[in-house]
Amino acid sequence: MTKYDPAKDSAGSYTAAVEAKRLRGDTHWPEPRERAPDPETEKQLKRLKRALDRKLRKDGLA
Repeated sequence: MTKYDPAKDSAGSYTAAVEAKRLRGDTHWPEPRERAPDPETEKQLKRLKRALDRKLRKDGLA
């Protein structure tokens, strides 16, 4: 277990406060984890990339 650092509380951000409470041993705070990718956002990004590629090809820049 990492030692509690009171300086984290002085940061004033919600994330720092949650992390400090987790390090103190408060059990109701979940472990940090990566955010799962959103499939709808992935579809939108692919659509935008294809549209940009088409535009660049049409303008002769690709």
